[in-house]
Formats: sequence, C-alpha cells, structure tokens
Amino acid sequence: MTDPEQPISKLHEIAYSSSKAALNMITVRYAQALPEIKFNVATPGEVANHTFAATDTNNHTGALTITQGTDSIIKLATLGADGPTEIFVDRLGPVAWGPQRAR
Repeated sequence: MTDPEQPISKLHEIAYSSSKAALNMITVRYAQALPEIKFNVATPGEVANHTFAATDTNNHTGALTITQGTDSIIKLATLGADGPTEIFVDRLGPVAWGPQRAR
C-alpha cells in the first residue's frame, strides 16, 4: 500500500485495505498460536512485477489471466506436511512481509 509503484496503492478502498491488513495479522497470529496447522496468505498477482489478474472486480484491466492468478493459491493448497506456514506468496513465490520461517 505504501509503494507508489504498486497499482493497489492508488486505490483508496478503505474497507478493503483495512480488512486485508486485518487478514494478514490474523494469519500471523493463527500461525503462531496453532503451529500444527498451516496459515498462509496468497495474492493473485506478481508483487515484484506490479501485475495482477484480470477479473470482473478490476474490469479486466489486469495483465495476468485467471489461471495465472490462481497459481499462488494452488501452491498453498497443495503444500506437503513439511511445507511452510506464516508466509505470503504470489505466483512467483514468497513475498517479504514479516517473519518468513518454515515450521
């Protein structure tokens, strides 16, 4: 939200931004409180490339297809038992956002 190069930084959707921040925090807290369960967050885009998936929500202005947008979700949904928790990923892999550790 604070990176002016990210398209999302120009959208001033207060409810979405607030709920997204809350979701990120609750993901971290659940991962810490329940280490036997994996809690992770995915974005349907490429943070480093400032791209996002074309959907009805953004009037199909995204550079990525719906299938590309689901890549990060599929990765998390198919994690093995030894996979990471408390991470934030996009379709290219982990995105720095705080503690990046595997449990």
